[in-house]
Amino acid sequence: MFRFKTIAFLIVVASLVLAACAPAATEAPAATDAPAATDAPAATEAPAATEAPVAGAAACAPNCQYSDMVMGFLQTGSEGGWRAANTASYKETAEQLGVNLKFYDSQNDLAKQVAGFQQFIEDPEVNVISISPLEAAGWEQVLKDAEAAGKPVILSDRRIDGNEDLYVTFVGADFIEEGRKSGTEMCKLLEGSESKNVWELVGNVGASAAIDRGVGFRQTAEECGIVVTNSQTGNWSVVEGKQVTEAWLKESKDVQGIFGQNDEMAFGAIEALKEAGLVPAVDVKIISVDATAGAFQAMLDGTLNVTVECNPLIAPQVFEVALAVMNGEGASLPKWIPSIEGVFYMDDPNLAEIAAGRKY
Repeated sequence: MFRFKTIAFLIVVASLVLAACAPAATEAPAATDAPAATDAPAATEAPAATEAPVAGAAACAPNCQYSDMVMGFLQTGSEGGWRAANTASYKETAEQLGVNLKFYDSQNDLAKQVAGFQQFIEDPEVNVISISPLEAAGWEQVLKDAEAAGKPVILSDRRIDGNEDLYVTFVGADFIEEGRKSGTEMCKLLEGSESKNVWELVGNVGASAAIDRGVGFRQTAEECGIVVTNSQTGNWSVVEGKQVTEAWLKESKDVQGIFGQNDEMAFGAIEALKEAGLVPAVDVKIISVDATAGAFQAMLDGTLNVTVECNPLIAPQVFEVALAVMNGEGASLPKWIPSIEGVFYMDDPNLAEIAAGRKY
């Protein structure tokens, strides 16, 4: 964990000096002396200096507790084991800390997610918003609306394009690095192979995880001569991952590796390979991303070669960030707070022990 430093904000001083103007001269009345001159009224003192408001700070700052927090969390949907673990992390951590969590399931529908975001902006109880954005683009207006409403936004698990001044920070993985790790491992698996044709099962189009994992994979895989001959979205789904792989297998079986951008799509590919008479992890090397319990079981079964971890248990970090923002410490936070992740192998002699100790 990290420590947050309180930032002192500049004091804005407004000085207001009032001075009275002397009245225009008039002729003295007949047979009388001119009236005695009067002193101008003394200038009033400038008002006492006040501190500028701190963006995102709650009324309880600087002593806000988790019990003061009402967080609106926008989840992408429930597309697999990783997402279920991520949702559980939010709900369980909120209960442990005493946070009032308002949960919104976007059902993998961008329009619904935007509508849910507006609901949290308009909800007078919500004082901080966290979102796992379905797509990387198109968030500028709702982020501006949240800023105008004084509700800080924390990105969880997935990034967005630009607009860094409109959200507090991103808590989550380095998706490009996950792709690089996957490419490096595929190079190892295909070392010595005459052909290095690889198929890529992509997440939903527009998601930062899908975009970045694809970029990272090519950065390292192409260095060893791997050619991505097929690449298509499977929308993070077992069913669609299987359907896409089946369609490719009907066209050609000239494939040496499959890169599933998440575990579920890789599971679908495994089933398609079996039905086509190919041996997963032997005839066709398979790498997935997430490292859920299902991936460990597939490795123990000998059908998945490697899984690259994407840690879903990030809610404690998100809530800690939110509390710091409520206490006026948001400006001290970095724009990215990474999660810690590893790589796991089918041939690891300690795989069963590692799997038994996993929380998701």
